[in-house]
Amino acid sequence: MASAALPSSPVQCVIFRVGRTLQALPIDDVREILVPGSLTLSPGAPPHVLGLTQVRGQAIPVIDLAARLGLGHAETSPDRRLIVVSAGEGAAALLVDGVEEVTTARPEEFELVRIPGATRRVVLKHRDELVGWLVSAELVEPGQERAALAA
Repeated sequence: MASAALPSSPVQCVIFRVGRTLQALPIDDVREILVPGSLTLSPGAPPHVLGLTQVRGQAIPVIDLAARLGLGHAETSPDRRLIVVSAGEGAAALLVDGVEEVTTARPEEFELVRIPGATRRVVLKHRDELVGWLVSAELVEPGQERAALAA
């Protein structure tokens, strides 16, 4: 789920909560961060696709990132946010439980970890926390936004 390539130079990233975990995305993957608005259901979409929302006149799928990562479902909280990311030719909105901060991570703060039964995972050692390193292209399957719109 996360790219196994370690950054070789400092990278700006956004750190956010998904359930009881902290996750991060490179800021270059992020278009904007929004308060969730109205949602239109999209029958036939994958279970982690909650539906569609409109952002700047464009209909985009909303992905429950907790469900996508196998962590249950997003919590109901006033802190919830949509992180809008580029997804191929379109965009997708990742529903997260809260955005913590934007920071610059140094290459020495990243570590490649082998997880039994899984592939390798990149983590960011930020302060006293381990933060999962995500890449939006791996979270949003190619063509997923078109499939959700077609449903």
